[in-house]
This record gives sequence, C-alpha cells and structure tokens, in this order.
Amino acid sequence: LNLQTILKQIKQIENLVNEFSDFARMPKPLFRKNNLVELFESNIVLLNKIDNSITINLKLNNKKNIEIICDYEQISRVIFNVIKNSIESIQEKAQKVQNISKIIDIEILERRDYIVINIFDDGIGFSKQNIKDLIKPYFTTKEKGSGLGLPIVTKIVNDHNGSIKFSSHSNGAKIEIILPKTNVS
Repeated sequence: LNLQTILKQIKQIENLVNEFSDFARMPKPLFRKNNLVELFESNIVLLNKIDNSITINLKLNNKKNIEIICDYEQISRVIFNVIKNSIESIQEKAQKVQNISKIIDIEILERRDYIVINIFDDGIGFSKQNIKDLIKPYFTTKEKGSGLGLPIVTKIVNDHNGSIKFSSHSNGAKIEIILPKTNVS
C-alpha cells in the first residue's frame, strides 16, 4: 500500500468519525421563524456549483415567502443533503445511460398548517429493498458514502415533527418531506 492510499483511507475514516459524532450529537432544534424559499434558494446556489450540467427547478407559483418555524441550520442541512443525493444519483445514471435529462424538480406546497416538499430527480431511483434500508445508519449504495446522510436527515425531520418518504417514479426518485408550519411543542 502506498502512502497516498493510506492517507486517503485516513481521510475517509476521519469523515466517518465526524459524521458519526454529528449524528450522535445532533443538537435540539432551535425553532425560529424562517423563510423556506430563502433556505432553498441559498442551498441551490451552492448545489449548482457541484454540477452545473444538472438543472434544479424550484417551482413556487410566484411565492417569495413561505414562513415556517424551524431550525435554520438543520433544515438547511436536510435540503442540501437530499438534493446532493439527487445530483449524485443523476451523475451515476449519466455514466451508464446516454442523453438522460438531468433535472431536479422541487415543488413546495402550502397546506393550512403544514408544508409539503416534493423533490423529483431523474437519477437511478430506489429499489424496493433499499427504501427500507435508506434510513439505517451506515447503509449506503454509494462508493464513497458513509451511510449517515439520510439517517441524519430523517432524524432532523422527525425532530421537527415532520415525515420523510422515499419512493421511485418512472424516471428516478421522489422524496416527499412534510413539515408543520409551526412547531410549538
């Protein structure tokens, strides 16, 4: 084994340890009023830098402000992680399939007292078996994944009294996140 390989492995272990301690030490959410549109827009700016060949559409029906009481950092992390997974899934599919549409559609629907966020991607989708395993710590289908991204996302959503559902659709995956607008425990 050469030094380069060893250093790379050390870095991977370091990342795993950091993610694990993040998972173990998830702080209690700090609930404040936030604009969900702004949360999505600021994350999309960062996510566009990962792969600008992928189009991320935020469908809002001209809404500039959707207020929600949530922990800004934690919900930001949910948005970033889930969309980053979609990007990686599209990249993986693009290596095997020619001319795929590289699109991620995000729709935010307001109901009376909760918000539904649907994220559709044209990636590889989920197998029936994987859907059950997705939220188990350390389960991953990615070569460099730690398997802690989605368990962290799920924990955050649960701490916000919300729910998250993973499913496949004809061209890829659908992730549905439901969050209450106010979180007065």
